[in-house]
Amino acid sequence: MYADDTQRDLATVLSYLTGRMLTKEEIWTALDMSRSTYYDQLEKGTLITADNLRTAAASLGINRAELLTRYRLIDPEEVTSLAEDIGSRPLSYAPAGRGVMTIPAKQAKVSRLRPRLPCNPPRPSGLRSAYPPPRGVIDYATTQNLALATF
Repeated sequence: MYADDTQRDLATVLSYLTGRMLTKEEIWTALDMSRSTYYDQLEKGTLITADNLRTAAASLGINRAELLTRYRLIDPEEVTSLAEDIGSRPLSYAPAGRGVMTIPAKQAKVSRLRPRLPCNPPRPSGLRSAYPPPRGVIDYATTQNLALATF
């Protein structure tokens, strides 16, 4: 059973559940609110709401049900009962024959597959790049052309 964290600071609980110390900025960012809104709700005592906890849990990768249960917004017995109920249900929730559509698995057609080319395939000798060399870089062919042009 989860601890009752109703009297604990949200920063403390979120830091514990993430396994690292969170900064205040990380917390108001996880709550998807501005700094001023965070401190305003903290002062008024309206920071701990189901929507705020759900948003923070989703942002930080925490189990939403666990966080809501720790603040007793969901009764721990309700979570246990729901988990047992879900465990006893069959995997399919749709009535048989109605609204259930089976999709055949996609199979790759061998005739459409082409071998993958390397990123920089070797060029045949004698071919130059279609792009000029970067400024300040003179390649061998350019130096040969300059040498021929000066004579």
